[in-house]
Amino acid sequence: MKKILLVYLPFCTPATPPYSITAMQGFLQANTSERIDVLDLNLEFHMLKFPEFHKYCMNSVKNYSQETKNYLKISAQTYSYNNSQVVEGNKPELFEELLEKITVEKPDIVAFSIVYSSQAFYARSMLQSLKKLNIVSVIGGPAINSKLIELADHTFNEIEFLEFINKVDKKITWFPDFSIWKKEYFTPYPVIPLKTTSTCFYRGCAYCSHFSHTPYEEYDLDMLKKAIIKSGKKHFFLIDDMISRQRLLQFAEMIKPLGCYWTCQLRPTKDYDFNTLKTLYESGLLMIMWGVESASERILKLINKGTNPNDISVVLKNSYDAGISNVAYILFGFPTETQEEFMDTISFLEENGEYIDLVSPSVFGLQRNTPIYKNPKKYGITNIIEEERTALEPKITYEISSGLTKLESVQLKKENKKRIEAINKYPKSMNFFREHMLCRLSDERGKHS
Repeated sequence: MKKILLVYLPFCTPATPPYSITAMQGFLQANTSERIDVLDLNLEFHMLKFPEFHKYCMNSVKNYSQETKNYLKISAQTYSYNNSQVVEGNKPELFEELLEKITVEKPDIVAFSIVYSSQAFYARSMLQSLKKLNIVSVIGGPAINSKLIELADHTFNEIEFLEFINKVDKKITWFPDFSIWKKEYFTPYPVIPLKTTSTCFYRGCAYCSHFSHTPYEEYDLDMLKKAIIKSGKKHFFLIDDMISRQRLLQFAEMIKPLGCYWTCQLRPTKDYDFNTLKTLYESGLLMIMWGVESASERILKLINKGTNPNDISVVLKNSYDAGISNVAYILFGFPTETQEEFMDTISFLEENGEYIDLVSPSVFGLQRNTPIYKNPKKYGITNIIEEERTALEPKITYEISSGLTKLESVQLKKENKKRIEAINKYPKSMNFFREHMLCRLSDERGKHS
């Protein structure tokens, strides 16, 4: 019997068990007699490096803004330092301790799930060391890059990996088993990530690459119900990029009798009327992260968001009236956005501030395999510049024919920081720990377990 170890690497927020390797473990274990184990080295790193903050997250909410601000500052410095170490050819911090957690398991195959580009640095060092130890390495996930592919022995998706391990027909009846995770994450209550679909059902936004080459598939509700019950937990984060109204109502009907609390990410489209949102709230939905992006109808059309400012206002109010807390994702600096359009979005947030609990602002960055990358002229991009990097894919910058440059957008965001943050009813650091906001909301609703 082979022993396969699925590993999740630093660095990302250690707030939930990793969905990727939990789902992979469930799928593989249902389809092979080989032994499949999991190891979250991202959590292990943070527990070793930040033990006091780990205790704080589980036991206290005192001085939340200041405590989380301090942690985010120190952790950002830690990540930057370690990434630099890898680029310079050195091993990152706590590397030997984490490598030992792999080797002590004596695996035949080690598979890394690379979900974020921030994990590429640690992955680079791990792959180099495993090669010296003659341990077979496999990589997969949305953030793998050509540099990692060169270092790994194999690059597979889940079906290819199964065929590599043991050539059998895949079973449909499997589910991610989160009860395999025994350690506590950086949250007051355990929060479990779930996916209800394979990809975004809308698949239309010009800046997004998440849906590239992935067919849309809805996961079986009975499978999801088994995953929820088997986990033994009460807080759930639907990590789908976007879920349709019909699918959401089906999920709500399934989860309501289980007495859980959950959150999700949606587009603020007009089909989210008050009755729909009230039904979702009554099923345990406490918070929605809405892809508002902009208050400019021109920019929303250019993004192909499928929304408009008037509908967005109505949906935010409907959600608020239904009892749901609203997080507004804002994307400043989309190519050709003018200063007037930028400021219109600030004004829109203030005008609808009664219905918004937290603003989550970002500035546009161009990514490969997106509609805007493939057809830059349509979006006013006149030139794309790619700069080679050691551990990551090339850094992408661009030039535009009109509108704000990225630097100008960043500066305007800084200048309007106080106006944006004045809207927030919850600490802005909850943009990094959205799971903390879900936990707090469940406390406020008085139904946590």
